Amino acid sequence: MSKRLITVYEDRTTRLELSDKEKQDIIALKELWGAQNLILQADGSLLMKHYVGFIYRNGTRVQILPKVLANGPTEKSDADTEVNKAVILLLRLLSYSDFLNIKEIPDPISVDAYQNDLLEIFIGMFAAQFNRLFNREIHRSYQQLEENMQFIKGKILFTQTIKENKFRKHLHYVSYEEFSINNLLNRIIKTTMLRLLSQTKVTSNKKALKLALIYLEEVEPIKLYPGIFDQVKFNRLNQNYLPLFNMAKMFYYNRQPGQSEGDEFTFTFLVPLNRLFEQYVYMLLHNSKLSSVDDYEVSHHKPQKYLAKRTEQNNKPVFLLEPDITLAKDGEVKVIIDAKYKNPIIDDNVIVFQNDIYQMLAYATAYHCPNIYLVYPAFLSNKITDNELAQYDISTPDGNVSIKIIQLDIIDTEPEEIQKQMEGIIMKKKYDYGQPFGNSG
Repeated sequence: MSKRLITVYEDRTTRLELSDKEKQDIIALKELWGAQNLILQADGSLLMKHYVGFIYRNGTRVQILPKVLANGPTEKSDADTEVNKAVILLLRLLSYSDFLNIKEIPDPISVDAYQNDLLEIFIGMFAAQFNRLFNREIHRSYQQLEENMQFIKGKILFTQTIKENKFRKHLHYVSYEEFSINNLLNRIIKTTMLRLLSQTKVTSNKKALKLALIYLEEVEPIKLYPGIFDQVKFNRLNQNYLPLFNMAKMFYYNRQPGQSEGDEFTFTFLVPLNRLFEQYVYMLLHNSKLSSVDDYEVSHHKPQKYLAKRTEQNNKPVFLLEPDITLAKDGEVKVIIDAKYKNPIIDDNVIVFQNDIYQMLAYATAYHCPNIYLVYPAFLSNKITDNELAQYDISTPDGNVSIKIIQLDIIDTEPEEIQKQMEGIIMKKKYDYGQPFGNSG
C-alpha cells in the first residue's frame, strides 16, 4: 500500500514528481473527469479542474482541495498553512451545505492529526460517529427468519415443511421474527468498516474501527451491491443512523463524476467546487433573517425563465435561464445572486469578466430585476479585504441595473457572521419596489 499522498488544488497547475504508475493511474481518470478538466504534462505538471475531494485507486492517493491562496504559496510554511486551511474549508462547505448530512466536523487540531488527509478524516468521522451513536442507542430491529426446527416457533410453513421434511417428521419449517442486532443496516455498516480497516494508515482510525467491530461482533458481514442499500428502510426508531448510512453508501458508490459502483480497493469522493460554493451561499441566505424575519422567499435555481423567443419557430422559447439564487417578495424577484468560486482580484485590481456581466444583464432583463450580486470567496493573499469590491451601473431603456461585486471571507469567518454581512449588504440599499424594473411602459 502506498504511503504517499498527493495534494493539488482545483484549477491550479502543480509541478509533481510522479512515478510511472502514478501517472498511469491519474491519466486513467480522464475518462470520468473529462480531458479538458484533467491535464498531465510530460514534466509532471498536473492541472485538475472542476472537482474537489479525494481519489484512492490502485494505491495512488490524490486529494484535490479548494484554493485559499490566490497565487499559491511562496514558502513551505505558507504551503502547510494552505493545506490545513483548505481541508478545514472543504469540510465546512460540505457540512454547512448538507452535502454530507453531517454537522460534526473535526476541529483544526484533529485535522492536523489526520495529516490533512481527507480520506482518513472521512474514515475518522465515520467511526467516531458510529461509536458515539451505538453507545447511546444500539440499533436492533425485528428480522424475519425461516428455519427448520424441532419445535414450533412463529408459524409453520406447510409447503416448505412437506418439501424439506418428507422423512423427518420431527422437524417443522417455521417462520418467525427475532429482535436482533444482526439486521441489514448493521450488516452494511460492519462490511464498510472492514473495508476501511484494510485501507486506513492512521492509528486512531484503526483503534476506532476495531472498537466498532467489537460492538458489531454478532453481526454478519454482507456482500454489497447497489440494490441492497435500497432495502434499508428508515423510521423514527433508526432515523439517527441515516447520516451514518449515507456515509457508508458514499464509501461504496465512490461518489464521483461517473457515479460507478465501488470496490474494496477504490475510494473516491468528488464534488463540483462551484456547485458546492453556490450551495453554501444559498444556505447562508436560507438560514438568515432575510428569510425568517424579512419574509424574502430564498430560492435555489428557480424560478426558471427563457430569455427570448424564436420567431421562425412559432415563438418557441429559447435560452433557458436558471439563476443560482433569487430573493423574491410578493411573487416578484427583487434580488439575483450568482456565486463563483474564483478570485476577482488580480494584481490588486478588481477584474470581472465581460461574459459574467453579460450573463447578469440577461438575468436582469428576463426577471425585471435591477439588483444583481456576483459573490466570490475572499482568498487569503488578497490585499483588498473589503466585502464590497465594485459596483457596475448599467443604463437600459427599461431602467438602471446595479451589479455589485462582493467577496466573503469563508475561510476564517464563521457562517453566522457571514450571514450578518450579507444581510447588511443586501439591505443597505432601500429598493424602490413601487416601479418594477422593465415595466415602465
